[in-house]
Amino acid sequence: MKICYLANAQSIHTQRWAKHFTTRGYDVAVVSFQFGEIEGVRTICLSSAVSVSLFNIVRLLPKMRRIIREINPDILHAHYATSYGLAGALAGRPPLIITAWGSDVLIMPEKSWIYRQMVRFSLSRADLITSMAQHMTRHLVEKGYATADKIITLPFGIDTEVFNLNQRIRVHGNKPSFVISTRRLENGYDVDTYIRAIPKVLNSCMNVRFVIVGDGPIRAQLEQLAVSLGIIDSVEFRGQISHQEMPQLLGQCDVFVTTSPSDGNNISLNEAMACGAFPVATDIPANRAWIENHRNGLLFSCRDVDQLADAIIEALLRPEWRQASTAMNWEIVRTRASWSQSMAEMESHYFRLLNEKRK
Repeated sequence: MKICYLANAQSIHTQRWAKHFTTRGYDVAVVSFQFGEIEGVRTICLSSAVSVSLFNIVRLLPKMRRIIREINPDILHAHYATSYGLAGALAGRPPLIITAWGSDVLIMPEKSWIYRQMVRFSLSRADLITSMAQHMTRHLVEKGYATADKIITLPFGIDTEVFNLNQRIRVHGNKPSFVISTRRLENGYDVDTYIRAIPKVLNSCMNVRFVIVGDGPIRAQLEQLAVSLGIIDSVEFRGQISHQEMPQLLGQCDVFVTTSPSDGNNISLNEAMACGAFPVATDIPANRAWIENHRNGLLFSCRDVDQLADAIIEALLRPEWRQASTAMNWEIVRTRASWSQSMAEMESHYFRLLNEKRK
């Protein structure tokens, strides 16, 4: 089977999908608007830039269509309903699968008529649509982008052979306490809310270290914010780390904080839960799917600095609760967010669509 992914080659998620199905023995190619390299996978990049504007995406669509026809795949799978979904819809090479990631259907179409039309057109041409969470599936149906029978809810999931409680190398309650954020440092993830909550936490809890993993266009701005708040000595900006390093780091941390006001399936949350870090997350559908407030984690209102600080303080002051939640959160992730299970389900849909095409 020949699979062609239309997706950002820089994304760790694209790389995971492409490498997985390559190791399964399939002929895999990735066609990307942005520059990127995927070891062991044929990767065709239409631009040398790391970021491509909507104008340039539209300009590159004819070139992408020619490349798709040259590859002549059995399965065409577009990741992201707008840019790559549009390219797949215009290619005219069924079966076409479009995977919605989150902001492509939850945020961008709500802000722009153009994006609404792109999503509507792209999804109308898809043979199958996958969404990462139930709230995304409901949104697609309620907005009239697709009918329920055309959509499957398929979390990307995490590699539970790598992210698991074997990474937990410290007991909750050991000092110093470590609190971590692993979201990208750009405006949409609201990491500044996390930083602004730190002074209040330090006023109530002694001997706490705050770790910020990730990079992005506002890193310098966030570092300056930590300086201006007088907390820079308690904060460690780690920058971008490899995916291989993440499980061990999460296994060392007591509390995981995610401040994003919107998510599809919060994979970083699943990774933290699997490694025993206690979750403190924004009160949004993507997080409520995994956290029952005050049971296996804590939820706070988006951008509410005081609520976030209070939640972190509560978590830090209750190490026995944090310790007790580790097994519960691992079981949730193991049974509902397994990468291998999700990929096996996706593979079955590949064969189903291919057989339907042949008939």
